[in-house]
Amino acid sequence: MLTVICTNKLNNNDMKVKSIILTIIVSTFMISILNAQEKPAKVKEYGIGLSSFNSFSLQYRWGTDKLLYRLQGNIGANTSFGTSSINSTNIYDSIHSGNKTITTKNTSPTNINFGLSFSTLKLKSITDKFGLMYGGLLGISYRYNKTESVGTGTITNNFYSPIGTYPDNTTSKNTVNTLQPYIGVVVGAYYKINPSFLLYAEISPNIFYAFTSSNTKTTNTSNLSYTENRKESSNNFGLSNLSNSGAMITLVYRITK
Repeated sequence: MLTVICTNKLNNNDMKVKSIILTIIVSTFMISILNAQEKPAKVKEYGIGLSSFNSFSLQYRWGTDKLLYRLQGNIGANTSFGTSSINSTNIYDSIHSGNKTITTKNTSPTNINFGLSFSTLKLKSITDKFGLMYGGLLGISYRYNKTESVGTGTITNNFYSPIGTYPDNTTSKNTVNTLQPYIGVVVGAYYKINPSFLLYAEISPNIFYAFTSSNTKTTNTSNLSYTENRKESSNNFGLSNLSNSGAMITLVYRITK
């Protein structure tokens, strides 16, 4: 009789222990599920942005579907092809009598710009497909511009060349370099085409400091030949990208983990 009672007590204790263990396992499993649901999904995005037909950017973004960090490289260039010409005739005064006829040809200018920026982007969904985006921006850009003009012509019966006709050729080369760090904000919206592709639209108003240096070299090969080098520099502060004309459209490919 005593043996039966002890056996029943042991069975009851085993059942209680098993119940406690099962409760702990189920509770742990439910907590894990809830945490997994609350934790934002990790994402990576690779994108290409277009702010005009001659300026685009390559972008890499990482973070979550609520907060993204973005590294962006910009490049742009524009030029006009061919040459332009200007004909001019100068008639000197009575002391410096004579005629000077010059044809000036301007070659295709070169305009190139590069940039690198870092942004933090907060995403706030409005619907399943549409949402808003905002954040901070820090970057630097560099612009290079080069122009060249060649003037060819003649001087006739000039004070310095009283008899005959003499050539008068002038070449002018100008280069401008601008370095521009800036800090600003990003404001925009996004649209989910599908889970893998998104379309972003944004503007990035910013405050900038620009340091510009220019060098102009002029060479004349007339009978009074000379070479002139002129260097200038300037410092400017200002606001940029406050209008929709500086808006950027970006198509990205998203990988969700």
